Amino acid sequence: MIRVEDLCVTIETTRVLSGVSFTLTRGRVLAVVGESGAGKTTLARALMRLGPGQASGRVLFGDEDVLGFDGPRLRRYRGGEVALVVQALGDALNPQLKVVDQIADAGGRHPAEARARARVLLARQGLDPAVLERYPRGLSGGEIQRILLAQALAEDPDALILDEPTAALDPQARRVALDILAEAARDRAVLLITHDFNAARALADDVAVLYGGRLIEIGPTREILTRPAHPYARALLRAQPERMSGKDLQGVPGRFERRDQGCVFANRCCQAVDACARTTPAMETARGRPGHGVACHRGGVVTALSAQGLWKTLGGRAVLAGLDLEVLNGETVAICGASGSGKSTLAHLLCGLESPDSGTLTLDDRGAGIEGGGVALVAQHPALALAPHFTVLEAVAEPLLFRSVPAGLRQTRAVEALQAVQLPTDAAFLGRRTHALSGGELQRLAIARALVVSPAVLVADEATSALDVSVQAKILRLFADLQEQKGLAVVFITHDLAVARRIADRMVRFKDGRLEPVPTGPSRSDEEPAPPTGPETVKKMNALPIIEKKIHFLTNVNGAI
Repeated sequence: MIRVEDLCVTIETTRVLSGVSFTLTRGRVLAVVGESGAGKTTLARALMRLGPGQASGRVLFGDEDVLGFDGPRLRRYRGGEVALVVQALGDALNPQLKVVDQIADAGGRHPAEARARARVLLARQGLDPAVLERYPRGLSGGEIQRILLAQALAEDPDALILDEPTAALDPQARRVALDILAEAARDRAVLLITHDFNAARALADDVAVLYGGRLIEIGPTREILTRPAHPYARALLRAQPERMSGKDLQGVPGRFERRDQGCVFANRCCQAVDACARTTPAMETARGRPGHGVACHRGGVVTALSAQGLWKTLGGRAVLAGLDLEVLNGETVAICGASGSGKSTLAHLLCGLESPDSGTLTLDDRGAGIEGGGVALVAQHPALALAPHFTVLEAVAEPLLFRSVPAGLRQTRAVEALQAVQLPTDAAFLGRRTHALSGGELQRLAIARALVVSPAVLVADEATSALDVSVQAKILRLFADLQEQKGLAVVFITHDLAVARRIADRMVRFKDGRLEPVPTGPSRSDEEPAPPTGPETVKKMNALPIIEKKIHFLTNVNGAI
């Protein structure tokens, strides 16, 4: 019904939209999501020829180009064929006209007929008939939203453009509005502009992700909202309070920078390569996902570490028996299991400290081997892993000795790693012996030692098991912050399911030398998840302390003793 081809909008000297293409079809809803300033409202207004600036490309309504409409044709198009429900509720209605008159004016009919239809439209929105004779002042946000929708439907348009229709509504009004919008969307082509992922999930058949004025991903709603392909789309979902995982919220690292060339997300992307800064990626089909497009030089989020068919026998027992593991770039995978199940053995294999009897390990989906510092280990017992006679500076800088890094640069990088884990960098602390550090300081030091080689993957083996709860909270928060800042892939090995849920994007557990998935959070319907059935999981869950069933994000105890 509406086909948008290479739409660009320039306001003064700034390119606000660039190369936007998609199709709206009757009976389907396309949701466009993205951060504030991405260009969503500019897109909605450009389709109606209402926005400021200069538009180019094509907006085809049937076989006609909307951008070429003259005045009379444009008036027939607006409202009669395509209607816009605007975002700004506060000034969307004329304060000097009664509600019924504003809807009647939009209908373009005989006054008596228009007022009668206005009453019917408002009744369908579930509004009290008394609202008809009121002025906009004093109406609630939910009432205004429903009036605007009735106004948009006054001429029975073929297509609707909804710009943030639920943004200003409370939860109860939002639910009512979503039901009304779903009814209005039937047999119409609908473009839903929103930053509300719940609204997109409830209404949309497809979702398009807009960033910096460019569409970077488009596909079926379920796929986009559960398995996004683009690094930005994944980061955006991680910032949603209603996300499925029990992991604390994460923001999108860095800030948007408008770019004349290259990928618009390159400066914030944890997997950017040289091509990302030079050329703009085209929208292509995501790997193995027909009907799902992604604009990324690397085809979307890449695999940081892959283990396939790992076998390892110790003492005549197969500790690993054909184990498979995939960790995506910027993802935290928690590996759970009882003592002796093979967790530390797997950690040593992933880091190259031991060799598997058979199987393959690959890094960053380019076929590179794990040698060369791509994977770094945070050992289970930092007090044993760090030489007690080393100073703090020596302990952190030592891994760089094996990479022939000059002495001056070694100290600079060691100080940067200490700063990243929030440890002091003054001369007195750098000269302290490691045996004089507290448990929390030792754990941070072990993390800094792993970070100093700039790994792509961090393997943390029981990194919080020996810490009190206050220090544990700080270390877990540190891992989350480091991942957000540096885009690390993290393999977090633990026997503590509660800790795993707090830090993991995905959880797996050992069973018979292999890994099987574990749910990471409550269901989206807020119902209790199904009780665990595996005997090992039941045993672990029964061993956990009973706490009030509320979700809180981890907080730190400030300061030190």
